[in-house]
Amino acid sequence: MTTETMSTHTIGVNTFAIFSKEERGGVWTLQFIWGKKDFRIYLGRSVDGENAKVQGPVLESEEHGRLVVTRLQYLNAFEWYDYQKVSGHGLANEEVCWRAGKSVRYVELPKDFFEIAVELACREFGLKRVDSQQKAS
Repeated sequence: MTTETMSTHTIGVNTFAIFSKEERGGVWTLQFIWGKKDFRIYLGRSVDGENAKVQGPVLESEEHGRLVVTRLQYLNAFEWYDYQKVSGHGLANEEVCWRAGKSVRYVELPKDFFEIAVELACREFGLKRVDSQQKAS
């Protein structure tokens, strides 16, 4: 019998535990935990051309080419909420707005949480960031 342990990453003073990671049908998903909160980030293939809609940072893999962050989600009461924006700033934390349909939740998270989620995806999937690394807002 083998026992798998969750991998963890420390970024700044915060520790994040990787719950699961998956590559399926050109969509990459990483689910992670911070504190008692669950999050997941989605990556998809980068599409060139006029109709390309890049929602997030551009990442690169030698094996799979360019990928983009397409979604960041937060789990609350068995429902996934989509990242909307940072709604308030503090010294070490920021208030982040999440939406699921008409429901809105505000969660206090470590500063630059969107960037942290991207960094976790890069570490877990062996990706390199190729965009300008601008702060998400």
